[in-house]
Amino acid sequence: MPKWSYTGKSVSDEKVEQALTAVKSACFCCAEHSSDCPLAKAAGAIAEMTEAKQ
Repeated sequence: MPKWSYTGKSVSDEKVEQALTAVKSACFCCAEHSSDCPLAKAAGAIAEMTEAKQ
């Protein structure tokens, strides 16, 4: 199971996918993407959990 790096908590693959979907659905779809966007940063951190597992 992947671990959330900020707390070390093990999280199921299903929960990771749910969290990623939720964060992506909160996106404001701005005209221009910014690497400073906290939503993009959260989505990236969550996506890394699945990539680290592979």
